[in-house]
Order: sequence, then structure tokens, then C-alpha cells
Amino acid sequence: MDDLVKEVIPLLQYLIPGFVSAWIFYTLTVFKRPDTFGQIVQALIFTFVIHGAVLGIGAVCLWVGEKGFSVGKWDAKAQTIWAFIASVLLGLLACHLAANDKLHGWLRNRNVTKQSSYPSEWFSAFAQFDRVITLHLNDERRVLGWPVEWPPEAASGQFLMRHPRWLNEDGKVQPMAAEFLLIDSVKVKWVEFNPVSEGSS
Repeated sequence: MDDLVKEVIPLLQYLIPGFVSAWIFYTLTVFKRPDTFGQIVQALIFTFVIHGAVLGIGAVCLWVGEKGFSVGKWDAKAQTIWAFIASVLLGLLACHLAANDKLHGWLRNRNVTKQSSYPSEWFSAFAQFDRVITLHLNDERRVLGWPVEWPPEAASGQFLMRHPRWLNEDGKVQPMAAEFLLIDSVKVKWVEFNPVSEGSS
């Protein structure tokens, strides 16, 4: 048993930076956490990138030290510190790339992929089209407003609408006294994206 623990602890210490990056990514984005195996695979990928970055940083630090500018010794402690810094930066970079679709957009323009960085077409529509929406409810009523927050998927969550207004059957607006309205997404049949911005609605 002691031999097993001695083998497992170094492995966990090696993988912790990857798990930190994965934890940051799934904490700060709307992506669902994969199953345990998927999380381990992602942690391994993050770990590979992090330790590659630490090797590169170490090579640069040693080269700078050989040139006469040394701030300390490159040892296990320095490697651990840089691995932690790299894991935080990699997690934040992954969040940034997943949140703005710039990398996927660049790749789409070069016919490398047709995918977006968003977790679903539902979320992609709200992220790309920043405008007033009309929610068509199950009871045939319609609500016009500005989506401050929306659910990451259609099957669960709530819409937080700012300056909500009811729409009559003839399309006329009926103002509400509320500044915000929270609507459960299961009560929404479909969403209409209006060709107007918030200020012009």
C-alpha cells in the first residue's frame, strides 16, 4: 500500500497544474464538465502544455542566468511556482478563446473548421446577436425586452429581461411596471431576434 501511495503522489503532483487549468476553464465558462475520464484527459492535455511551457521558461531563465543576470536557482521549487503560474494563465487563456470566438472565427475564415467556440448553437445565437429579443411563451403571450442574462441551453435556466414589455396580437407594445423580468426557459417556445438595438426599441 505504501508503495502505491509513493507512486500515486508524484503522479498527482505532476497532474495538478492541468487540473487547475481545467477547473478555471469550467468555472468561468458555460461549458458542461465532461465525465471523470474526459476531465482526466483534458487535465493531461493541459498538463502537457504547461510542462512544455515550464521547460521553455526554464531554458530562458538558465540562458539569462548564464549571461550574468541571475535572480535565483532553477530548482524544483521554481518549477512548481512557474507551473502554477502557467496553469492559471493557460486556464484564463482558454476561457478567453472560448468566450469570444476569435480563434474559431479565424479558423473558419481559412476553412479549417465550421464550428464556433460556443457550447451550443443556442448560446452562440445570444452571444453573436446583441439585440432586443421577443420571447414567444407557451401560453401564446409575447415578451419584448433586452436579454441581460440567458440560459446556456434551451432546456433549463432563466431569461433575465431588462425593460420588458408585453406585445399584443397586433404587435402593439404594452409597457410593464417592472424594470426586470425573470422567465423560466421551459415556458418559452421560441426566441425572435429583432433587428433593433436596445436604445432604438
